[in-house]
Amino acid sequence: MTKRRKFFVWAVAGVALLVMGVVIYGSLRWQQFKHEHGIVSLDVSGVRLSADHLSIGQLNLVRQQSPDERQAVAVRTLRLDFAERWQLLPLRSLVVDHVDAHWRPAADTPEAGQQGTLPNREQLEQWSVWLPRKGLVQSFSVTMPCERGDCTETGQLTWQLAETQPLSAAFDLQLRHQSHRLGLEGSAFEQGIDTHVDLALQLDGQQRVTMQNHFTPDADSTLWRGTLAMSELPEAPWLLEWLGRWLPDEPQALPELPEQMRLGAGWATHIDTSALSRTWEALDGEFRLSANLPAPWPVVGIGHVQGQLDLSARADKGFWLPTELSADLRLRPEKALTMELPAQLRPDAISLKITPRTARTTDATTLPLQVQISTAGPTTLSLEGPVSLNTAAPYSVSFEQTRLRLRSPTLPQQDLVLRGLDADLRLSGRVAQDAISIRLDRDSRLLLNSLAHGAELAATDLRMELAGIGIEAAITGGKLQNLAAKGKASVVAGELKHSALRVQGWRWNGNLSADRSQISLDGPLSNDAGLTLPVALKHNLVNSSTRVSATLPEVFLRAGNPLAATFADWPQALELSNGRIQGKTQLNLTASGPLEATATVSAKGLGGIYDRTELSGLDAELSANVQRNQLRLDITELTLREANPGFTFGPLRFNGEFSGPLSDLAKGRLAWSLAEVRLLGGRLWLDPGAADLAAEIQQLQANLRGLQLPLLLEAYPAEGLTGTGVIDGKMLLQRAEAGISIEQGSLKAREPGGALQFRSAKIQALGQSNPAMRLVTEALDDFHYDLLTSDLHYGADGKLDLGLKLHGRNPALEGGRPINFSINLEEDIPALLTSLQLSDRVSETIQRRVQERLR
Repeated sequence: MTKRRKFFVWAVAGVALLVMGVVIYGSLRWQQFKHEHGIVSLDVSGVRLSADHLSIGQLNLVRQQSPDERQAVAVRTLRLDFAERWQLLPLRSLVVDHVDAHWRPAADTPEAGQQGTLPNREQLEQWSVWLPRKGLVQSFSVTMPCERGDCTETGQLTWQLAETQPLSAAFDLQLRHQSHRLGLEGSAFEQGIDTHVDLALQLDGQQRVTMQNHFTPDADSTLWRGTLAMSELPEAPWLLEWLGRWLPDEPQALPELPEQMRLGAGWATHIDTSALSRTWEALDGEFRLSANLPAPWPVVGIGHVQGQLDLSARADKGFWLPTELSADLRLRPEKALTMELPAQLRPDAISLKITPRTARTTDATTLPLQVQISTAGPTTLSLEGPVSLNTAAPYSVSFEQTRLRLRSPTLPQQDLVLRGLDADLRLSGRVAQDAISIRLDRDSRLLLNSLAHGAELAATDLRMELAGIGIEAAITGGKLQNLAAKGKASVVAGELKHSALRVQGWRWNGNLSADRSQISLDGPLSNDAGLTLPVALKHNLVNSSTRVSATLPEVFLRAGNPLAATFADWPQALELSNGRIQGKTQLNLTASGPLEATATVSAKGLGGIYDRTELSGLDAELSANVQRNQLRLDITELTLREANPGFTFGPLRFNGEFSGPLSDLAKGRLAWSLAEVRLLGGRLWLDPGAADLAAEIQQLQANLRGLQLPLLLEAYPAEGLTGTGVIDGKMLLQRAEAGISIEQGSLKAREPGGALQFRSAKIQALGQSNPAMRLVTEALDDFHYDLLTSDLHYGADGKLDLGLKLHGRNPALEGGRPINFSINLEEDIPALLTSLQLSDRVSETIQRRVQERLR
């Protein structure tokens, strides 16, 4: 093989390898490009390339960058003409027979960011080089999601660019809907340093909206001047029906022949094209708008608007303030605007009426207005009053003699239900850029037919007087800071119902203080029963905890007992008519934790009746503590000077403590260091100890010393029975489910004994008629005993059994020989007390109670 032939073979092989390498590299790069841009498929057919044009018969592109996102474009018959033979730029024209596009965005597509910039002149010129001078899309069909599912729009697009001025252009977009057409025409051209952009909207071939824009570059911004005009829109019915597919709310049906509508706007403002996000924060300029909308018109992001508006406004570094304003508008807001409000507070419609009023001063920077706002819906609201706008720095809005009314038939909030809410507030104040100050004036009040909190608390005929309350707030960065309310207020409830209280009216008046962290109330709380409690309440809004402190001033019970008329659990059998009582308490409630509370009570000289016992001289010092649902009650002092259930005894003294679960106090524990009572000249007491009330049976050892037998016989209703002596004893007290009983009780007279005389006509007659009883009656006529003992048993049924043993003599009987007696006595103690209580030994009140029970 010659050298030339070898060289040729190697050259062919090298070219082949090079081509293969290029193909492989191109394929890899193409696969990488498809993966990066989510291209699922790209099909191109019918490609023809010549010296002056490129034509494609069919092009299909499908992109999918996430499982639920998909974009598909199908192009049919595309022709792109070049400038000259084999020269790509400038592109002369682009003609497309049909474009079919489908777009479904990802479900979690984030909203577009606020940051952005407008392209500058150099960028526009660079981009315009790659645009064909002329373009025509004969027809297109675009399908994308809308408020009613997927919507498809069809139309045609043409454009033309100037040959010599790269920023001079015109376009024509035509959209078709059924038998109607919507056309959007635009043109741009340069005139000196100004750039003009004009837009026009045509409906069924009639021009309806025009917009002119002039952009003039300045040192660090662009002056944007423009106008917008619309004189009539008879095509409104079919246009709203068409646009309704893209609106969140269904448009209202319009009359077949809507009235004329007008819309005109003009503006001149400086914008920063390098940072659109900061443009609105530093905007300077003027704006004027005049609108007459006889029928409801949808406004994106707001809702349906109807009425007239004339507005002139001026912007100073992004702060817009009207310089002229007149409005009579009705708005049906979009649901998105009111979704955060409770359902009962969401308005169906809002009316706004603003009219100029005569200024009190000649200050040109003050804009006086009369404002009326009202809403319709489940809850109605109205606001009416004069407003003054300060249109020069520092900007502010002042108002006075403004009336706000709010009415709602029902307003449920979690466990709280308000019915018949009627708020009538008279307002005055000032709203500035950095602060808000509002004062509630005279006759500001809030009325409620009823208020209920679950099944526990209910109040009717509520009235809140709010005159004098001031509301202050600071504004930083457009957000409220340090919002606070302070002043005097009063609340009156016609009836308050709670399981722990008797139904009656309540009142509170005092100081109210509230901010974003807490609410404080401080003032006296009183009711129809005459009870007055100075109360201080603090509710922490951050952790939902509440602290309540209440003081019971000294109450003199001779004038009546407001406690008994207030608390439903006050024992009906307890009547206090003398003495005085006072106390204080503090409650701590948390959002999820148990109640914590402390209380102290002091009573002096209490007197009255408990059940069928008269009480007098009751002194007590008590302190209670509740933690973790456990009650601890410390009884520092409990002294009862005298009690009279039919016979008088006392004083009674007790010192001790009680602890037990709030859910079942009957299972608590009672301990004492002192428990005694002076009884018939003697002393009855318990040794220091404790009792577990949860046990089925409690047994306590009681001791008796020094009981005077003459006083006992005086109290016992036995005719003609007297005696002397001192009795001591012990007994085992037992408490069980059946009641209280005494087991293993014993009594004994002290030495040297005493005497008994039983001198009764009935006893003497019994002795004369019964020889067996004659000796007994004669011996007991004057019996001197040296031994008196008795065992004692008292049953839960109230039966008292005594086994008496007597040893002694009667000096006048048979020479005073010794005599022994064994006597068994049985007494029904409840019946005995009843007989005593029917006598004049007790008050008429107790006698009446006993008689009522007997009946």
